[in-house]
Amino acid sequence: MWGHVAVTGGMVACCLGPNMVECQGFRDTFAGIDAGWHVANYDFSHPAFDTDWRPSQVDVDQGLLLKLSPQEGAGNRFVGASVRRNETTGFGRYEVVMRAARGPGVVTGFFTYTGPHYGTKHDEIDIEFLGKDTTKMHVAWFVDGELTNKFIDLGFDAADADRRFAFEWRPDRLAWFVEDRMIHEHHVSSGDIPDEPGRLFVNIWAAHPSIAEWAGTTTPGASGQARVREVRFEPFDLED
Repeated sequence: MWGHVAVTGGMVACCLGPNMVECQGFRDTFAGIDAGWHVANYDFSHPAFDTDWRPSQVDVDQGLLLKLSPQEGAGNRFVGASVRRNETTGFGRYEVVMRAARGPGVVTGFFTYTGPHYGTKHDEIDIEFLGKDTTKMHVAWFVDGELTNKFIDLGFDAADADRRFAFEWRPDRLAWFVEDRMIHEHHVSSGDIPDEPGRLFVNIWAAHPSIAEWAGTTTPGASGQARVREVRFEPFDLED
């Protein structure tokens, strides 16, 4: 299966949203892209994005190489890479070994997402790196479209080397980790937790000028790349 390794012996009940979802863990080091993943290939119309998605922006080279490049003669000025899991997953630990992209307006993401396109409410859990300052990690989550977010100082540059980042999603809390050190935690006592199973994504994209205050202004003709060495998901068995 080209670098894909299952890490659990069977399916476990890992989400208690509106629909029970059974999940199987996996670990992928991307010697290729197996059938569990989908590579986006479409023009993207979204007010925050100045990016279309193309398979040509994804290379398999010691992991996934996600590229951002300029384009001409289209509504969006850039083409980027978006790769997602085909199956939904729920409560568990999500890990990525990656190196973020540099550049103002350039965003590297690792996140779960579901929303109206999939016939659900908008729930999402994010790890993002803004290329204007890759010494910070943006942690965020949406519950039925309502955003909560925070920037965390890392003490290093996420664009300098491959590092392991993770988040844990439980019914009563969210937690984010860098190299197994917890850097942020949110408890349900302080606000809602996503409960809708989602699809796991990794991507690179250029921000639309309308969100330049958050992401920075993407330089015309800019390019960038992020490298993903490994993605891992371990479900939490809610029936234990």
